[in-house]
Amino acid sequence: MKLPLLPVVSVLFCSSSLLLTACGPAAATDPLPFEPASATSVPDPGKMGPFQVGVRTIEIFDSGRPKPDGSPRRLLTEVWYPATQDSAGQPTATYDPREYLTPEQVAMAGASVPVLNTRAVRDANVATGHGTFPLIVFSHGQAAMRWQSTYYTVLLASHGYIVVSTDHEGGTLADVVRGTLQNVLVGIETRPADVRYLMSWFSRLKSTDPLAQVIDPSRIGVTGHSFGALTSLRVAALDDRVAAIVPQAPYDATTIWADLPQPVVLHIPVEVQGAHQDHTLPWNPHVADTWSALQHPRWLVDISTGGHFTFSDLCGFDLAGLATKVAISVPGIDIADVLSDGCGPTAPPAAVAQPMIDHFAVGFFNATLRGSTGSYALLDQAHADQIGAGVAVVTADP
Repeated sequence: MKLPLLPVVSVLFCSSSLLLTACGPAAATDPLPFEPASATSVPDPGKMGPFQVGVRTIEIFDSGRPKPDGSPRRLLTEVWYPATQDSAGQPTATYDPREYLTPEQVAMAGASVPVLNTRAVRDANVATGHGTFPLIVFSHGQAAMRWQSTYYTVLLASHGYIVVSTDHEGGTLADVVRGTLQNVLVGIETRPADVRYLMSWFSRLKSTDPLAQVIDPSRIGVTGHSFGALTSLRVAALDDRVAAIVPQAPYDATTIWADLPQPVVLHIPVEVQGAHQDHTLPWNPHVADTWSALQHPRWLVDISTGGHFTFSDLCGFDLAGLATKVAISVPGIDIADVLSDGCGPTAPPAAVAQPMIDHFAVGFFNATLRGSTGSYALLDQAHADQIGAGVAVVTADP
């Protein structure tokens, strides 16, 4: 199996540039409860990692891609990151879907809309005493939002990743509300450009920002759900900075690669996650054809009775009821039917499905981006059955 070259030297030696971070007094002042994933450590990827988690919201503008009115493209971005241990016990961040509604719709929705509780502390101190961390870009689904999968993004940060996720302008819940949801053909171009811009932006942060001290731009992963999975696959084909990807409930890769020079060959590890009862993007052809288009090293995780939204936090919101209450509609689409895909009684509950998704996605990134080669042994059927018998079928082709 050919794996990406990883910068593991810092695990073995303390260079002068790292002396005050990976090996010196700074680390001693912020001791971890256990070692994060590394060449010598294989932590449980389905449980919170050794780091506390902080979160920021950053407004980023891409002036190189102006909108029709001449204003720069806006990337409202959430950043989850390893935080210092002293943030434990502090109030954690919550998210409210009403931020995407108009003031009139907020009034119509009332106070009954649930908020999403997370395990991240807003603006917590960055853990700068433990070396550098890989960068992972998460891309949300069509008509969703940057914080649609915090069960996953926060867990990744706790294992030692900088995780960034932006609202893709033209493809968010706010665009549904305002009638500005763009055609998917537009998103096929704008979304990968968003992800690539974020990769560059976070790789060149000003040195005065504590995040700049800990981001390793040589270790970049991309992951996403639905249209975000499509985005992951397309970015990997376009940008050789990407070292590993986890597309969840993807669109058929052969179709979204059709305009690229053929054949498209990804020379990186890929883990595809799908659900056999997905009605929005059915297994055949989408997951099946994507899997067939890949070369090893590749892994496939099938949430057997799951659906399209099994991979998000959105099942916890009655978004169909909210859409009815505030009069949101999309021509030609039954919102209630779409949003119930993976949220109904036949799908595994989040308490079962999310630990499975987390185990395989985080374990995969630990192996490919943090040099934890022992984590490859966790990516098999036996471990899936330990988490939940009959919940997932795993195919490993390393």
